[in-house]
Amino acid sequence: MSTLRVAWRGSRLLVHLIVGVVLTPLVIRRDPATGDWRTNPYVASWWHGRLAAILRLEITTSGYRPQAPALVVANHVSWLDIIVLGHLTPTAFLSKDEVRRWPVIGWLAARSGTLFIRRGGGQASAISQAIGDRLAQDGLLTLFPEGTTTNGRDVRPFFSRLFSAAIETGTPIVPTSLRYHVDGEHDPVAPYIDDQSLAENLLGLLRRSYNQVHVHFAAPVHHSGMNRKSLAEHTRKIILKSLRGTGPDSNTLREQMPDSRQA
Repeated sequence: MSTLRVAWRGSRLLVHLIVGVVLTPLVIRRDPATGDWRTNPYVASWWHGRLAAILRLEITTSGYRPQAPALVVANHVSWLDIIVLGHLTPTAFLSKDEVRRWPVIGWLAARSGTLFIRRGGGQASAISQAIGDRLAQDGLLTLFPEGTTTNGRDVRPFFSRLFSAAIETGTPIVPTSLRYHVDGEHDPVAPYIDDQSLAENLLGLLRRSYNQVHVHFAAPVHHSGMNRKSLAEHTRKIILKSLRGTGPDSNTLREQMPDSRQA
């Protein structure tokens, strides 16, 4: 059964990637503020949602979804984070430059408005400027300030320089926690960590009958008078507190993908 499940979902995943490649040129549009060409964000949200459905990913949420302008700041557990948040919000992402060179995925990410950053080499000022420009356009941007993925149980210290643009533009920050679980218990398969390859991680997800994640959007942080270090730590503590809670609260809005527990 597991082999058939992997084959069926894998083939559907491949077809969906091809759909993304074919569809992107048809729904691309020029941003009036920057002149850049970008996939319609609502079409991108639909595409992410269909991908989540193929992976049988059950998504539940609590809190209020962020509204532009906002800087969404989240803990980073897996490549799935982008699928989940890309489905729930019409957001663009800040990503490491290596992703740009990934076959197919890098091209799709670039067309969806992803900002790519190159670490080191005195790039801090350019990164801050790029984030600031996007936020100044009343945009919605998501970043993962830990700089790497974790096992989902803890939150690494944040790179505070990524918060400078939000302070300079007066953009509120939305602390967001992602908790991958199996019926409430910590999920050891979803985290994309250590020396694991993307193929290995994907195979583990495809073998299971379903996958689960809970996303909590905390209240926006209006940071007047805070410096970037204190803002980064304040945001981190909010996310950490959410992760260490007892699970989805009574106000959870459940968004279960169709047929999420079928083969």
